[in-house]
Amino acid sequence: MKNKYIKIFCVAIVSTLALTSCDKGFEEMNTNPNALTKPAVKSMFTLAEIYVDGQDFSNTRGNNAYAAQIVQHFSSLGGPGSKYTYSPEYSGSLFGESYGKGLNQIMQLLSVLENTPENSNMIQACRIMKVLMFQKLTDTYGEIPYFEAGKGYNGNIFSPKYDTQEAIYNDLLKELDEAGTALDANKPFVGNADLYYQSDVARWKKLANSLMLRVAMRLSKVNPAKAREFVEKAAAKGVFTSNNDSVVLKHDAGPPGVKTNPITSSWVRNDLNGGEANIKYSKTFIDALKNTNDPRLRIYAKLEATGDNSPASQQGLANDAKEFPGGDKKLFSDPNTSTVLRLDAPTLILSYAEVEFILAEAAVKGWSVGGTAQKHYEDGVKAAMEILTIFGDKVPAVSTTEYNAYIAAFPFKSAGTEAQKIEQIIGQKWIVLLFNGFEAFSEYRRTGYPALVPVNDVNGETQGTIPRRLVYDQSELITNADNYKAAIQRQGLDVMTTRIWWDK
Repeated sequence: MKNKYIKIFCVAIVSTLALTSCDKGFEEMNTNPNALTKPAVKSMFTLAEIYVDGQDFSNTRGNNAYAAQIVQHFSSLGGPGSKYTYSPEYSGSLFGESYGKGLNQIMQLLSVLENTPENSNMIQACRIMKVLMFQKLTDTYGEIPYFEAGKGYNGNIFSPKYDTQEAIYNDLLKELDEAGTALDANKPFVGNADLYYQSDVARWKKLANSLMLRVAMRLSKVNPAKAREFVEKAAAKGVFTSNNDSVVLKHDAGPPGVKTNPITSSWVRNDLNGGEANIKYSKTFIDALKNTNDPRLRIYAKLEATGDNSPASQQGLANDAKEFPGGDKKLFSDPNTSTVLRLDAPTLILSYAEVEFILAEAAVKGWSVGGTAQKHYEDGVKAAMEILTIFGDKVPAVSTTEYNAYIAAFPFKSAGTEAQKIEQIIGQKWIVLLFNGFEAFSEYRRTGYPALVPVNDVNGETQGTIPRRLVYDQSELITNADNYKAAIQRQGLDVMTTRIWWDK
């Protein structure tokens, strides 16, 4: 990431031109070839939505190779996340890409939008998208540039200070509360340029409140009173109530670029290799589903070399493995290219199932969110199974009969301890967060669930303990050294074992 802060706002949005199908009025973008005087704000908004969940660079490196392997969704013989080794390029990928692309795009758009009633809904949606991105960033690294980020263009701040995570979280909650309230169905939006909800303001309001639920619950140990306050507020304001509310971003199969799936496209084109891939499902993940006869396994996994998706044939790779047992990579489970690893597979950014699991945990804690913990848990499991229909019909969907059998065999532990109930809830959330390794990593650190067995590899950086964060983009040592040093002086060494503020 070179000169990321200087670049923010300092160039016209040439990247928007790559989005060929969103707005045909690109000729209106410039009336002067050297000055952006009439930006195509709808196209800018669409591109911001695409960038929110990252592109190939951060998803291949930070998500697939680090976070998703740390939480043992996936495994690789030499993967930095499996063995807790340090790769500067991979570890810093989310940091560099987020400031250089996603946040750049959102803040560029906010800088050209006049604060008028006509633009109000677009502004509120941008505030919500900023929270999605900033929460992922701060949860991954800890302290980050926040209040001064993106002020190179209109504030001449090219070396922004890092802010404490407590201050960032306080502002994230404020932003969601205000933005959700300010959204107004009687005001214009962006029509079909909104890829998430096609300008359905009611669902955007639910997104603001559901994201508030996620942000607030992250504070459950470091500030339980504030966590409860905002969880209850979010629930009262109205959160997701069905899978139709989930944030699902659709993709194209090709050509490779901004509109393809940032996780599956690089995996299928470069890494899958007919079943010879180095990244496989983790033994932890496959065993968890096999041992419970989970009907989702046939949808999630198959042996790519043979096309066999029968649950009995699935086999995961242990995260501490130094070789493939038996020497044949093709005998180990790959993500299913007929469903979740399709080139045009949609991205599930925030799901109704996740919301139900947060409400279930809140109910276990005795917080006022409406409904019982058991009902929220069961609705969450059902939603997590039903949402898989977004990946197509080449594999049979989970039937109501299968769901009922699963819940009957593994009912909610109503008579268990609070810890046992939360462990059961987070175990289900861990499954639904497949391909969202960053969020699963955060939830593992917050709760300690699922109970993962650490890897103690000779080349690891953590002496056999599961990492607590990723290391910053090391270009910060050159471009923002003083503020970087101040951050690590407050937070602790820039290593994988340093705990961030809410990780208690």
